[in-house]
Amino acid sequence: MSPYAALNAQAPDGSVVVGPVNAVFPPAGNAIRKNLASPIAPHTAWTIKAWVRVDARESDPRTVMALVDQAGADVAEVGLIAGRVFAASGAARGVSRVDGKPNEWLLVTLAANGSGLTLQVGTEQPVALRGQLSAPAVALVMAPRREAKPVFRGAIASLVMWQGNLPQSTRINWAKPDAALLQFENGSPTWPLQVKQTMGLTSPQDPATLPVSRAKSSPAAARVTPVPTPALSPAGEGRWIVGGWRLSAAPEVAAPPAAISQPGFDASRWLQATVPGTILATYVANGIYPDPAFGLNNLKIPESLNKQDYWLRAEFAQPEGGPRQSHALEFLGINYAAEIWVNGERLGATEGAFVRGRFVLPERFSTGARIAVAVRVSPPPHPGLAHEESLTAGPGLNGGEMTIDGPTFAASEGWDWIPSVRDRNTGVWQDVVLLATGDVRIGDPHVRTVLPKPDNRLAELTFSVPLINDSDAERVVELEARFGEVALHQSATLAPNSTTTVRFAPEQFAQLRVQNPQLWWPNGYGAPTLHALALTARVGGAVSDAHQIRFGIREISYDLSLVDQAEELRRVAVAPARSMGEQLIDVAHDRIRKVEGGWAMSLAREIAGSPALAPVADARLAPHLLIRVNGVPIAVRGGNWGMDDWMKRVSRARMEPYFRLHREANVNTIRNWMGQSTERVFFDLADEYGLLVLNDFWISTQDHNGEPGDSAMFLANAADTVSRFQHHPSIVLWIGRNEGVPPPVLNAGLEKLVRTIDGTRAYLPNSRDVNMANSGPWNYQPPEAYFTRIGRGFSTEVGTPSFPTLEAFKTMMPPEDQWPISDSWAYHDWHQSKAGDVASFMRAMQNRFGAAKDLADFESKAQLLNYEAYRAIFEGFNAGLFTRNSGRLLWMTHPAWPSMTWQIYSHDYDTHAAFFGSKKGSEPVHVQVNLPDRRVAVVNSLGTAIAKGRVRIRNFALDGTLLDERSSAVDAAAYAVTEAGEAVPDALFARAEVVLTKLELFDQEGRLLSENLYWLAREPSAYRAMSAMQPVALSVTTQVVANADEQEITATLTNPGSHPALMVKLTLLDAAGERVLPAYWSDNYVSLLPGETRKVTIRSPKSAPAPVSIGVRGWNVVAGAVKVAP
Repeated sequence: MSPYAALNAQAPDGSVVVGPVNAVFPPAGNAIRKNLASPIAPHTAWTIKAWVRVDARESDPRTVMALVDQAGADVAEVGLIAGRVFAASGAARGVSRVDGKPNEWLLVTLAANGSGLTLQVGTEQPVALRGQLSAPAVALVMAPRREAKPVFRGAIASLVMWQGNLPQSTRINWAKPDAALLQFENGSPTWPLQVKQTMGLTSPQDPATLPVSRAKSSPAAARVTPVPTPALSPAGEGRWIVGGWRLSAAPEVAAPPAAISQPGFDASRWLQATVPGTILATYVANGIYPDPAFGLNNLKIPESLNKQDYWLRAEFAQPEGGPRQSHALEFLGINYAAEIWVNGERLGATEGAFVRGRFVLPERFSTGARIAVAVRVSPPPHPGLAHEESLTAGPGLNGGEMTIDGPTFAASEGWDWIPSVRDRNTGVWQDVVLLATGDVRIGDPHVRTVLPKPDNRLAELTFSVPLINDSDAERVVELEARFGEVALHQSATLAPNSTTTVRFAPEQFAQLRVQNPQLWWPNGYGAPTLHALALTARVGGAVSDAHQIRFGIREISYDLSLVDQAEELRRVAVAPARSMGEQLIDVAHDRIRKVEGGWAMSLAREIAGSPALAPVADARLAPHLLIRVNGVPIAVRGGNWGMDDWMKRVSRARMEPYFRLHREANVNTIRNWMGQSTERVFFDLADEYGLLVLNDFWISTQDHNGEPGDSAMFLANAADTVSRFQHHPSIVLWIGRNEGVPPPVLNAGLEKLVRTIDGTRAYLPNSRDVNMANSGPWNYQPPEAYFTRIGRGFSTEVGTPSFPTLEAFKTMMPPEDQWPISDSWAYHDWHQSKAGDVASFMRAMQNRFGAAKDLADFESKAQLLNYEAYRAIFEGFNAGLFTRNSGRLLWMTHPAWPSMTWQIYSHDYDTHAAFFGSKKGSEPVHVQVNLPDRRVAVVNSLGTAIAKGRVRIRNFALDGTLLDERSSAVDAAAYAVTEAGEAVPDALFARAEVVLTKLELFDQEGRLLSENLYWLAREPSAYRAMSAMQPVALSVTTQVVANADEQEITATLTNPGSHPALMVKLTLLDAAGERVLPAYWSDNYVSLLPGETRKVTIRSPKSAPAPVSIGVRGWNVVAGAVKVAP
């Protein structure tokens, strides 16, 4: 008879509350929790029975399973110590006498009879425990993880827990398990494949939910006379930009392609086209449609634009090529597909928005011959249906059918931050270049930097240059590589119609071991120094081709937690530039494992013997990513760009102010979300402004969005993108997918091409979860949440509403729609549901400051919340710098169109309080109040310690009464957070409902390094007292500063009264009273204590209107304006 048969003999059935369970727990794994079917109360009868196998004999105790109460505390446990099973409940403890061996199965029973517990292993005599459950048990946790305690490694089979007696109907085979025949749940499961998807709207939107304007009329479409562009514009030796394009919808053109592409074809009635640009941009510029960004004008533009082809046409004279007799057209970006015709001949086609198309012109064209180029452009084949945001319809479905067409601008189908773009960004959206080369041309150069010494005084550079022989004969090529004062030469013999890569390496050329190099650094860590690499290929002494790029001397490395071959989680330093193309990280679905704190990829090889891998002792950030530049840990602060511009107007002139604003905001990182901003100007400007780029490929959310349907085309676009842009120092990561792992064929393909084409950066398959935090939330949260529970680790998306300045808002829609809240608000992303729901923002405004009386009052209160929330997002990150947190990115920093959420500035470059809250919280050296405990902390993100510093803390009542003043000495270590005392003693809240806390950090010379001001209260409703603050009239003087490059003004603000002035907002105005934009402020939304003076510097481009006055307003500030003194 089974030794357990007596448990059930002649007894009524009980109930199974857990099981059966079969589970395995590798070292890197996580606990498995099973909620009980019903809670188990103390002093009741119950039994847990399971086979347990331990993988290794361990001398320290390890919990195999534990019953936990509602708070997660253990109320009973079964564990192993030195091969023996023990059980414990409260202070009671019993240990089995059975000595288990590694890989041996033990049958373990823990039973309660209402008065005590018994533990039995196999057929041994049960061990009695006097303990009882201290609280009702609600779950059974297997292999629980306890801080600083070792974890059970092994397996559990046939686990069942029941109340009373085991039901006779329960079929359990209690024989010793055969692991080969069991399906085990894994404590470290592998990453799943996509199992579901949405395709957006499947039928047109209910007309009753469409947005409606209160305005009786809206501005008519205005024709902006395009400036004619030259047919050819020189762009370097042997390079010309093709201009003078004309556009017509294909259904309106009866002529065949061979005729359209002949010189002299009459296209005079076609529209003057915006190239580079989209179809919609051309139609708007020609006055066909109104500005779709204003109000609800987008509804006046038909969806038919994305359901037809278009012809674009240009004509020019063949230029003089000299010794370079081969001419080719290169299209740098066409969305989505195109056929290329030249002088009646079809030269080829492109497919995918991010692949270059190169087409050699027939050799029969002589200098001066007329060349006509006709391009038939097709939109993505699955454009989906538009979803129009409104108060009733909500924000939409975040993409749809078009996600299967990737690589394209999938966001243009509509997302919760832009409406549906009517042409889906169809067009020749990047330059068309005419190239002249000889038989041999230069491909995309590859730059590799290794910094072999910890002090970075030596850089080893490697240049790899593909040479393409387009001729049918062998060619001997001399290649020159020149940077700075260094000129290097190599000869190569190229077979006919072949490609050979010429490598300049430090082993061959001592000049490539650069002493004391000028390194490229991210913003806040040093200058983003760029170097020019000029390449010249000569055949027979004549120049066949020349190419120039800019590069930065810098090395990217990463600290990661990876699962090794023994299934242990290891903290590893990964330096891909030192691997020479060897696979270091395994990103396959079955090698991505669930671990404590998230998910982790696996090591593809042993650490030992690899120059690119090294163990890391500090595992506090596990499993999260830490990025290093030149060996220095980077506090990654920044934000996402959903798209550069919703109509792909991406000239350097339009884009550069946005990048400068990022630098001014003290952030150092941009994530190119879903690759929607993948173009040269984006990376050029990121290089120049020292902004790291996390670059996604073109796939979105797993189990929500569709996956690309053409893997070969997708990988061709990806390979060309990596090859074209890998020399940009700003790119630090290639990311396979937004919010998910790409399907296996793409995941494997992307990893391989990043490793073999780039080889200097890591490929991470997922923008979240895998060695990163989960994303979100995207709605308003109380400030303390960013310190305690949100965005911990490396977080790529944390968002909150971000209402723009009053002036920027008023440019977005007609006056009738501006107040009260209308459909136009919803259309411009003031969401009423889903991830970006503004309900929590509105509740916080109501609870803290009371309901808004009008639009101006709403904006003023919104700016208080903006400043506080955006500062808290980054200060919460700072609080755990390099211990809990290594990166935090806003969703988003940059708006693709006139928006009212998820931004730190508005589409027209205006900067509201979210910008200055972010700027404050992102200071590299910073003093702050940590929440919710209100402790003062000094944050030092840099590598130089602050010795003998001083923190001054002053607390004031709202009427300006000084409540408390203290100073403390502080030594702030490098790359660390140092506590500096209590900000607000609790006793002060008995004297003032709201306390204004002023912090100042000084160095040992008394120089101010950082200052900060908070309004703090115990309860949200206490902040309503701020509405009764005494109005303050400020003294403001101005002075124009001589500056050869920009218009510069210094404004001096003084609070002459006895009451504080909060959130002083300055606005730079021209002679017409309009804002001067862009304007770059050293600070704004400043707060002044009684008697305090602050200087603010404002810079604006010389091309902008001359500033005439500065508008002044604030929370409790007498509004006015001061003239700019000459």
